[in-house]
Amino acid sequence: METLPEKINVIRSITYDVSSIVDSLKEVMGEEDINLESVMEYIQDWVSEEMSAPLSRHDLTYLDEYGQEL
Repeated sequence: METLPEKINVIRSITYDVSSIVDSLKEVMGEEDINLESVMEYIQDWVSEEMSAPLSRHDLTYLDEYGQEL
């Protein structure tokens, strides 16, 4: 019998292009002093919306307890 992992972690991955967000914050919002906190606040609604969207197999990553992709 195959050795099975003790745990399987499933991670939903969403990637945002920070340079585009910075450009948008500068152009649309008129912000000049942009830091990680302002970027995180800007994408917060997007993240909530994305996380509540139906799952698709393509945006899930399955990892064993050692961080190796399954």
